[in-house]
Amino acid sequence: MNRPQIVLHIGTHKTGTSALQAALDGSREHLLQRGVLYPDTRRPPWPELPKHCSVYQAAAHGSADEQARERDALLSEWQASRAHTLLISEEGLSEPDEKIPEFFAPWAAQHDLVVICLLRRQDLFVEALFNQFVREAARREPRPLLTFARGQATRARLDYHGLLSRWAAIGARVVAIDFDGAQVRENGLMTTFDAALAHATGRELLALPERRANSSPDMRLALLLNRLNRQRIAYELAPLLQATRGLMHQGLPPLRHLLGRDERRRLLADVGASNERLAADFGISFSRELPQEPSCATEDLDPGFTLQLLASLTHSPSRPSVPS
Repeated sequence: MNRPQIVLHIGTHKTGTSALQAALDGSREHLLQRGVLYPDTRRPPWPELPKHCSVYQAAAHGSADEQARERDALLSEWQASRAHTLLISEEGLSEPDEKIPEFFAPWAAQHDLVVICLLRRQDLFVEALFNQFVREAARREPRPLLTFARGQATRARLDYHGLLSRWAAIGARVVAIDFDGAQVRENGLMTTFDAALAHATGRELLALPERRANSSPDMRLALLLNRLNRQRIAYELAPLLQATRGLMHQGLPPLRHLLGRDERRRLLADVGASNERLAADFGISFSRELPQEPSCATEDLDPGFTLQLLASLTHSPSRPSVPS
């Protein structure tokens, strides 16, 4: 008889995790009919989010007693459901912290443990993470882009081989997926995730509904928010996001990259050895195509964008036109 299975979707950040978690949360009954439990997400510290924040909180920050209570709560719900597979999703589980895999190690002896991890090439990941962290209320990232990109905590996230090896070391079967690769691009995120899950567990496809991932706002807004954070100026995020989307709909050409050609090449050279091991051990080889961009990083505000955004926010009748 096959052993019970625990599947951990650990992210990483900026790889469609919100869309995946919304699909899983909205398909809870559908999943349970197929023997897969997506446990209750309505526990602290963020019960409003459709992901397992309580699991991450216990694994990364909980005491031994708190960790035991979290494991017991998950196992009790699982046993009551009569499902053969427990599916947990939280991108925080990909943090470079040895305590996180250790939280799941006691389960590895009696369960088949599968870890599914989506990855973006590190330079693209850093830019997307910067874009997210400047917006997060708990972070409001104030450091300039290059300081953020070169910081020790950021660089620790870029050793993907080390990340996956920590999970393999506790006996997990690791499934790595290139988020920007052909498989996701051609088949869609949900279909790719579903196929990886079915292949890893030997179960049927779950037929998850395809959902559009929330795209990151334009990098010009990220630079503006970063400057506001640095100056400790309070702001409401929602109107700024809405106004930026309006400018994009009017035809403002998007700015997607900030690192610059020179910094991008340095970063990729720094992670080159780790990526060679990643390809050898986990089958992920990233594209070598580089975006068209200036040599130096873009860290300064775009005055034209800032003025257009201000005009949009104030509904000025003399709002400057957006260049085609």
